[in-house]
Amino acid sequence: MASIFDRSGNFYAQFYDSGRSPKRKRFSLRTSDQTEARQRLADFERAYENGDFDPWHDDPFSLDDSDEGEGEPEPSTVGEAIDAFCEAKERQGRTESTIRNYRKQWRLFRGRVGGETPLDNLKPQDVRSFVYDSDVKATTGANRHRHVGAVLRWTGHESVIDAVEKPKTGDKLPKALREDELRSICREAVEDYRKKRLSGGCRPREVVWMVPAIRFAYFTGLRGSELGRVRWSHVDLDRQKLTIYLQKNGDESTVPLIEPARKLLRRLYDGEDGDTFVFRSPGCDPAERSARRFREHVSRKFAEWRDEAGVRPELTLHSTRHGYATRLAENGASAFAIKSALRHQTISTSQKYIHMAGKQLQSEVEAAFS
Repeated sequence: MASIFDRSGNFYAQFYDSGRSPKRKRFSLRTSDQTEARQRLADFERAYENGDFDPWHDDPFSLDDSDEGEGEPEPSTVGEAIDAFCEAKERQGRTESTIRNYRKQWRLFRGRVGGETPLDNLKPQDVRSFVYDSDVKATTGANRHRHVGAVLRWTGHESVIDAVEKPKTGDKLPKALREDELRSICREAVEDYRKKRLSGGCRPREVVWMVPAIRFAYFTGLRGSELGRVRWSHVDLDRQKLTIYLQKNGDESTVPLIEPARKLLRRLYDGEDGDTFVFRSPGCDPAERSARRFREHVSRKFAEWRDEAGVRPELTLHSTRHGYATRLAENGASAFAIKSALRHQTISTSQKYIHMAGKQLQSEVEAAFS
């Protein structure tokens, strides 16, 4: 009849009656303590059974003046759901790009079912037709299932998404950059810089500043946006650690700085203030910029130099991260060690690199006897 769920650290009650409209009625229990929340829910259930409380019509805290105004309105329509969901994720510290992806997928879904459609009226078929759209690939469908499902579960409508099977996309291995390919791309970047300097197409250190950034990504496994946020104050060469702020999951962490990465940083450092960015062009603001635009700019140049160098076209800037993980696996690192170094949320992601290392071993054994 009633259930409890956690939303952004606060607990909510949900009453269900298939004969009423809407079928579900949710309200905040106004506590972040689970034990207290369960006690309050039990009190409300008892009052409901005795006919003293109706969650569809009564204010559960009408007599509690001290808590007046603390409750948050529950999203009731498709249009309201995404705004409430994204506000909660922002409070949790989720990155701008993550929230943007949720809004993008939900906007497409809203275009199918209508923004004014009550959440309680959604049917599994509404989600299924969106996820299994014949005009999109299975990988896109799986992405839609994940994003739309997260919002539906957050609003307490998990039964809708749970009734829709996630599209099967196959087990694709990450595209890992090899060190010889890294050298080829960096050589092409230096050559590009020389040509531009000779023709007057750029100032000193423009363009070429991205070479140490790309190499550093390969030696640390940083994501592109994380690379763009690295400041000198984040670097601790004595402890051989780099602190990573604003990760994909919103947490902070540290990654080890191996000798190639430390050597690169020593060459770059010239006594700059700790708040300045480590990787930047000569003309950029040393302390303020968009990490997303940084990633997009470096990614575009990476693709240009990759093509000029004749390196595999499927490689991207993110392949430096895959390359870092693959090197760990090839040198005997366990899935747990890779998970820690790459800051993966699940061990299954890390295990893919172990599988890749096995394929590399097979290739080397075959070559030895050919």
